[in-house]
Amino acid sequence: MFRFFSKSIMARLTFHFFLVGFVPLLIFGATSYYYAKNMLESEVNQIVTSMNDTNKKAVVDFLEERMKSIRLQSKSQNIAVLSDNNFYQIAHSLYKDYMDIFGYTDILMLDQSGIVMFSATINQNDATADVSFLDDPVLEKLAKAVVAKKDIAMTDMTRYKPFHSISIFMGAPILGDDGEPSAILVFVINASQISNLTKKNVETGKTMESYLVGPDFLMRSASRFTDKSVVMSRNVDSIASRLAFEKGAGTTKMTDYRDQKVMCAYSTLGLNNRLGTTFDWAIITKIDQDEAFAFLHNLRRNIILTLFLLLVLVFGAGYIQSNGIAGPLKKLSSHVALMDEGDFSIPWPVGAYTRSDELGLLINSYNRGINRLRKQIRQMKDSANLLVSSISQISATASQLSSSASETSSSISEVTTTMEEVRQTSEISMEKAQNVARSADRTSKISQAGKSSTENTMAGVNRIRKEMNYIAESTVKLSEQTQRIGEIINTVTDIADQSNILSVNAAIEAAKAGEHGKGFAVVAQEVKTLADQSKDATSQVRTILDDIQKATSAAVMATERGTKTVEEAVELSEQSGDAIDRLTADVEESSEAALQITVSTQQQLTGMDQLSQAMESINDATLQNLDSVRQLEEAIKNMEDMGHIMTNFVNAYKI
Repeated sequence: MFRFFSKSIMARLTFHFFLVGFVPLLIFGATSYYYAKNMLESEVNQIVTSMNDTNKKAVVDFLEERMKSIRLQSKSQNIAVLSDNNFYQIAHSLYKDYMDIFGYTDILMLDQSGIVMFSATINQNDATADVSFLDDPVLEKLAKAVVAKKDIAMTDMTRYKPFHSISIFMGAPILGDDGEPSAILVFVINASQISNLTKKNVETGKTMESYLVGPDFLMRSASRFTDKSVVMSRNVDSIASRLAFEKGAGTTKMTDYRDQKVMCAYSTLGLNNRLGTTFDWAIITKIDQDEAFAFLHNLRRNIILTLFLLLVLVFGAGYIQSNGIAGPLKKLSSHVALMDEGDFSIPWPVGAYTRSDELGLLINSYNRGINRLRKQIRQMKDSANLLVSSISQISATASQLSSSASETSSSISEVTTTMEEVRQTSEISMEKAQNVARSADRTSKISQAGKSSTENTMAGVNRIRKEMNYIAESTVKLSEQTQRIGEIINTVTDIADQSNILSVNAAIEAAKAGEHGKGFAVVAQEVKTLADQSKDATSQVRTILDDIQKATSAAVMATERGTKTVEEAVELSEQSGDAIDRLTADVEESSEAALQITVSTQQQLTGMDQLSQAMESINDATLQNLDSVRQLEEAIKNMEDMGHIMTNFVNAYKI
């Protein structure tokens, strides 16, 4: 995956579009959801706390009103008279109506020990009516508490067996003239009234409810989802119940008795402080988290849907924009890759991209540069072909020169051998001429031998003349070939200069192309290197050619000297022939002729020495010329190799 992103500019651009376009939206959506969740949670906590406080106030106000009512009733003069005179029949009609109005289960009157003396629910015809079945231990405890306090007392909810119901007992002392309690007035309050209060204000929501919990964690009121049978029977030992009795008030999240995740508010009623009870209740108001965060769930779904749509839009826009940038770059990179392989034959499509931005400027600059480079490579290719052709001509000429020099060297060797033979013959003639005086009988033989030697000398000298003429002609041809080589070297020098200028232009274009022109710079450097090598090789060839021209001039001069010497040898040979003829014609003059032959032979020997020296000079010049020609041939071979290298280098590019 990383290699894919590192190689594909389109993938990187799309990814950058994603980072720039989608990630901030994702962060914004997540932050909005987080703040919305916190605000909604705070709002729900405020709602349940407000509802909890409302229900708490309703329950406490209800109990306070009942306590105020019983206080007023207990201090009424009529109640004191009724209790002192046992006028219970009158009290029955009075409290029966009162009980119906305020919804009491019963109104009792107890003596100081807690024995029931009167019940508003029992129609007593006289004071002897039996109400003993209403006696209960809870009434006894209530009576003791009232007598001890001489004030109102209230019991916790308890199951009252005579009525088979859960009730609250609230008692107030009926004081006599001495200020001591003479009787106790008791209101029996049904617990369902408390349940009605806690359920009354929470009917608007779907899952919101309130209920009371005692210190034993038993429910003191029914909830929205329970009936009255749960009072004093269902245990709700929950986090909220414990926190209420530990901390007093607050909010929390928990799992309720229905195994539902809820948000709840809790607080104690403060009955012990406000009503003087020995116990207290906690009121808990809660709502299911599903209902409380329904808006948040919708918001989250909408945010996710919106982010998905934005993701599609961002990727779509990123793909379109990335393709608009990466497409031409991909096309350009494929052309650059072909160019890196040496293929300049595929032209850029005319009018393929008509952009006016930086990318269009890059493509247009590349197109102009590649066309210019293609033209320059074509010129370089033509120049390389011309260089190879010229070098081939130079190579042929050098081979011809080498062959001519070899033939010249062979001819000079033959002339030298012939001259050595002539020298030996002259020495023999000289010896014979010296012996003429001593032996006249041998004069005829010596003259015949002299005549034969003279004829041989004439033939050798004629051969020498022919060889010298051939040497002169070869030397002239060599001079002409060196001049042609000079012209070819000038052409090669011009080609090298043009190649150097071409490499400079290619380097300039590569510098303009920037990063994409590094390949052009390498090509320009190679062309410049080849041009420098061609120029160096041309300089070497010119140096060798100068040496050849110098050696050729020396050979021409030596050839002229040899020609003169040969002419002298011809004259000497002719004189020798005349002398021998006269020696044959006139034997008597043999001594004088022998002397003349001796002198002529001595002169001939001297001429032969001079001719031998001249031939040695010619031979040295010819050998030097041969070495120079070989060096020229080797240099031309190197130039031919460089020409082939340059041709192969240029042919590597397709244009």
